[in-house]
Amino acid sequence: MSQFVVYIPLKPFIRQWAVRHFGQPVTFPPQSVGNARLIAVLRRRPEGAVPDLPAEGMTPVSIPYSKQKPPETWNWLTPSGKRFVAEYIEAMFQDNLYSEFKEMCGDGTRARLQTAAYVFCEGHGIDMDYADTIRQRFYRERERLLLRGIDLRRRSRRKNEEID
Repeated sequence: MSQFVVYIPLKPFIRQWAVRHFGQPVTFPPQSVGNARLIAVLRRRPEGAVPDLPAEGMTPVSIPYSKQKPPETWNWLTPSGKRFVAEYIEAMFQDNLYSEFKEMCGDGTRARLQTAAYVFCEGHGIDMDYADTIRQRFYRERERLLLRGIDLRRRSRRKNEEID
C-alpha cells in the first residue's frame, strides 16, 4: 500500500464498519476486488488542484500501489469516482448485514430483529445508537424482496433448536 489516501463520504455506521474491518485508513486487501475498483476510477490530479484534506464525516481510503497507476501521480478521484467507491463499500456492508441477519433471525420476529441489530453492532464496531437504523435497513430490504417473491424469512425451526 502507498501512503496516499483519498477521502470518501460514508454514513457514520458504514464508516465504523469499514474502519473495524479494513483499518484506519480503510485499506483493502492486496489484489482484492476493492483495490481493483479503486484503481479503475483513479485519475491523475488536475493541474492546480489541491489534494483532499481530512474533513468531518470523510473516511480516508488508502490508494494501493499499482504499476499501471503509481499513486504518486494517480491519486485523484472525481466526485463520481468517490460515489463509486462509497457505493462499493456500502454494498459490502449490505451483503454482510443480510447474510448475518438471515442466520440470526430468518423468521423475522420483531424482538429478534432488534436483538440481532445489537449483536451485529457489537460484532462490527458500530455504535449502539445505530442499532435501530441497522434493523430498519434489513427489514426494508426484506420487505422489498418479499414483494418480488423472494422470501428471506425462515419458515421452520432448525432441528434440535431450543424454544425461547
